[in-house]
Amino acid sequence: MHLSHAAYETPSLGPRSRRQPKKSPSNDEKRCRTAFSGPQLARLRKEFADSPYLMEKRRLDLAKELNLTESQVKIWFQNRRAKQKKSLGHKNPLAVKLMEQGLYNHSTNKT
Repeated sequence: MHLSHAAYETPSLGPRSRRQPKKSPSNDEKRCRTAFSGPQLARLRKEFADSPYLMEKRRLDLAKELNLTESQVKIWFQNRRAKQKKSLGHKNPLAVKLMEQGLYNHSTNKT
């Protein structure tokens, strides 16, 4: 059975298809950094100490309680987990394996 060339030209719609690059927002469109108040930070830290991961319902409730968006709460928790991971010195296992083989020399540690 012979396939026409058209079969090879059809773009893939599967999970590996490329997305169109987003246009970078202009300075006017960039979102300002969220400045959390002292009470908001204290509450977020307390919640994080109880559990570094939030279920959707808890995230929604916390956002409402603190007068923040769900996204702001979600990103705060993501950033806090990353900060904790970095401070504990955990390294990506794949990066460690590649470094051992001399194939990876990128370091995020500032000296």
